Order: sequence, then C-alpha cells, then structure tokens
Amino acid sequence: MILNRDLLNKAKEHSAERMQYEYNRAGYKNEIRKSMILLGTIGQLGFKQFLDDKNFSNYTLQLQAGKYDDFDFTLGDEIVEIKTSGYDSSFNSLNLLYSEDQLFSGKQKNFSYCVQLFVNGYDRNTKKLNLDKCNTLKIAGYIEFDKIQDYKNPEPRFWGDHYKVPIFKLKDINKLLSKIKNDKN
Repeated sequence: MILNRDLLNKAKEHSAERMQYEYNRAGYKNEIRKSMILLGTIGQLGFKQFLDDKNFSNYTLQLQAGKYDDFDFTLGDEIVEIKTSGYDSSFNSLNLLYSEDQLFSGKQKNFSYCVQLFVNGYDRNTKKLNLDKCNTLKIAGYIEFDKIQDYKNPEPRFWGDHYKVPIFKLKDINKLLSKIKNDKN
C-alpha cells in the first residue's frame, strides 16, 4: 500500500502530541522514541486507510494521546492490536516481536488478534524512521492473540523479543476481514 503525504503528515502531528504522554518502556533516547511512536501511528493510520479502501466499515480506531488506549482497533466485536515495524530494503527476514509485558497487557484487555505491518524508510542502525524515504506499508498478516505465546523466544537479545513469530506463520489479513464480515451476518 502506498502511503501518501497527508497520512504521513497527520501521523507526524499526532505522534508529536503522543510523545508528551507515552511511557518510555524500552528506555530509548527521545529521538528514537519519537521514531517508534511515529512508526506506530503510521501503522494505525495506514491500517485505517487499508480498511477504508476495502470498504470495510465495521471498525473502530482508537487513536488518542494523553491517556492509555484500550485497543488499537475493533473489527466487528473483535479487539485487534496493530504492531508496526520499520524496514529499509526488505522485511522478509523480520518477525512479529512481542514483549512479556505487552503480551500480559493484551491478555488483560482481551485482544483477539494481532496484525503485523511493516513500513519502509527505517534505518536499523540509528533506529530512526526517515519520512522522506517512507512511502510503503505492507501488511504481513495476522495471528490469533493467544497463539503469540506459542512462539516463546528461548534467547531474547533485547527488550521486546520475548516472543518471536515468524512472518510466514501469519495468516492473510483478507481471511480475517472475511471472517468478521461473515460473523456479522
């Protein structure tokens, strides 16, 4: 999916507002935190655009700053977590990563699914997103939230990789949308 400048500008504005309130759970420096928040916001707005483009109207987006959100999206009656990661030239060797505290929190909030998105323009060495190079969002797929725990990483190397789901284990997002549409009928 092509990301347009309006979406990127809106994400930049919203993430700047969110920066004032976000908890620094990974202990990143502010510039890296800004980039991570921006990535997440682009993912949420990009997924909204994807749903709109598919004429899938049975959703709610909770995009806010200033307090904790209860969810990223609801699709029908299902709570959906959006995970957005950045990449430079390819995301094929990347995974859906989850930390212990995120998994615990998602279980407490009764998340149903997790959707993994990838956004280009990310420099892995600096851990920063370059908006001038950012123009593509890829939806890698989804997983049932309670299945994430089946992918415990035996050797976590950094904050956030306690669970590591290979992207080839993710399911096609269109199957989830069809399932939710059919559940509605």
